[in-house]
Amino acid sequence: MKELDVDYRNLVLDNIREGILILDSELNFVFINQEAENIIGISSNRIKKTNDLNLLDEQVIDLVRKTQSDLETRYINEINFNNLFNKNNIISLYIKPILDYQSRNPQLEYILIQFRNLEAMHLLNKKKQYDEEEEIMSQLFYGLAHEIKNPLAGIKGAAQLIKKEKNSSEKTKECSNIIEKEAVRLANLVDTFNHLQPHSEDTYSKVDINNLLNEVIEICSKDQEKKKVSLFVSLELESAVIFCDKELLRIVLLNVLKNAYDSIKSKGEIKINTNRITDFKVDKKSFFLISVNDNGKGIEKDKLDKIFQPFFTTKKNGQGFGLFLSQKIINKFGGFIEASSNGNGATFKIYLPIN
Repeated sequence: MKELDVDYRNLVLDNIREGILILDSELNFVFINQEAENIIGISSNRIKKTNDLNLLDEQVIDLVRKTQSDLETRYINEINFNNLFNKNNIISLYIKPILDYQSRNPQLEYILIQFRNLEAMHLLNKKKQYDEEEEIMSQLFYGLAHEIKNPLAGIKGAAQLIKKEKNSSEKTKECSNIIEKEAVRLANLVDTFNHLQPHSEDTYSKVDINNLLNEVIEICSKDQEKKKVSLFVSLELESAVIFCDKELLRIVLLNVLKNAYDSIKSKGEIKINTNRITDFKVDKKSFFLISVNDNGKGIEKDKLDKIFQPFFTTKKNGQGFGLFLSQKIINKFGGFIEASSNGNGATFKIYLPIN
């Protein structure tokens, strides 16, 4: 085997997909690799200048101090970690005291901290969950649409015939109009079930996300001119091209952005951001993230898990179908939607695979 003049230790440590951070017994920074810099959100140069433990997340600092005190090894399977840019990551954490056994009583020499970014695993689990739900729901609603539409057509036709009868009283005609109107409304609702049916890719094309978003933003802005809403848009300069049904994706973006406007009573802000997720891939695909954040009334914590369920709504006159439909459409494209709320507004994140 050919020997190379290479520092293999640093070569490995700087290129593994696991963050490595080493502190001395006084909790001063000794070493940090590239992945740890990415997770923490700080460069090694800044660490050398400040050497401040407070650069780490508070939860991590607390665990490190406990390890310094009791010399116990700690492993946290899953923890929400906020880096210095206030970006939340899901990580696993391993903290190990490294002892000097040369003296009679082993002394703490270093503390090894290993970070592992679990965001990719989190996304994969979410995607699998939605894939399974989407398959079941598609079959259910396809069957319902088929069974409901035929009787509705008969009801509508019968109402029209009754209304045309010469001997029909005004009351009968009035009731017939109501029946016909409601039959049409239900038929339109059933038509939306078609979006949940298994789709072939015959209607798919390459869709420029930036262009489509600009179109949707213009439509919603005109519809909501009466409200004083400040719109902040930050789109990635190099737009992603998604292979999908453009009109279905338009429905999703309109639903999400309209909900953001609806959550604001009269005055507020909406922020729209797009970016590529380059840290990892799921099923060998990179993801493109569309984030829509508003400072409206927010979503109550006990309702967050229900908003993507069919016929669940927080609106007074809502049907509770928009977000459910949006989730299922994005599932068809191989992505999913997440929602979060801190009581002062809500954030919807749309993950789309880049083809």
